[in-house]
Amino acid sequence: MAKIPDIEMNMKAFDEWVATRPPVVQDLCRRFPPDRLYRIKDTGHRCTLISYSEDGTMKVNVTGQFNFVTFDRQVFGIKPENLEECDLPP
Repeated sequence: MAKIPDIEMNMKAFDEWVATRPPVVQDLCRRFPPDRLYRIKDTGHRCTLISYSEDGTMKVNVTGQFNFVTFDRQVFGIKPENLEECDLPP
């Protein structure tokens, strides 16, 4: 699956931050690293993660960098079962 190009994560700092989060957010961070590209199953749009919520959902960016869309947008309330890692577009 695809890591987002031009993104370098400081994994030590990320792991330290994750350790201070509530358990539900820690679980999301482990299952959905922020340096990956994901597909929203309902729409087929590729997205990148913006944030993790304590209600067990995530907020994502849907942009023209990875999709053919009329306008970029942020979508909140995305459930984990509605995201899957995907490859970069051709």
